[in-house]
Amino acid sequence: MPTGTFFRLPKEKRQRLIDAAWEEFTQVRFTEASINKIIKGAHIPRGSFYQYFEDKEDLFRYLQGEMREYFAGLMSELLSNAKGDPFAIPLAAFDRFVSQSGDTDPVLLRFIQVMQRNRWLDSQWLVPTHPHFPPECLLGHVDTSRLRFDTQDFLEHVFFLLIASLAYAVMETLRAPESWEQQRERLRQHVAIIQCGSVATSSEEYAAASQILQGGKLC
Repeated sequence: MPTGTFFRLPKEKRQRLIDAAWEEFTQVRFTEASINKIIKGAHIPRGSFYQYFEDKEDLFRYLQGEMREYFAGLMSELLSNAKGDPFAIPLAAFDRFVSQSGDTDPVLLRFIQVMQRNRWLDSQWLVPTHPHFPPECLLGHVDTSRLRFDTQDFLEHVFFLLIASLAYAVMETLRAPESWEQQRERLRQHVAIIQCGSVATSSEEYAAASQILQGGKLC
């Protein structure tokens, strides 16, 4: 992660470096990205770069963190719009992401460009691996009355599964845009399974789950 020296830079100079990094990483693959081009675009000496970041990968991971923060903010907005229903988030986010295609949102556009040039990236680009996910800013908006258990641990597991399903659908759609309808339907089914579970304890629950997977309303 960036050093303290980086965060002590004037905001304008800090942003200039980040913008130059995004410009480079969205134009070429990570393996081909040039630190020389980044520092030229940021108008800083090469020595200064290493006072801010350990290497190119360190800078790339910082941008990854920026993207995660953006998506956390988006999830918070969608969750508020859905009145706390976490199961409404994946499809709403998918529709917003795919429909915009990055045309009017520079952050989404950057994300798409990076994904197109780095096919090796997977859902970890979106989904953090640390144990405290989702962040508190999201947990506080969730209507826990919709859940079987209202413990934070249970909520974190549910949220992680939902966002992981969304991330997979987004990645697959980016790789094959023509499959977006198929990916959206698969995402809808994944959300239904997460919401209703996989084990039916009665014939009525089994029938309800079958209806949901075939396109009926969620539980």
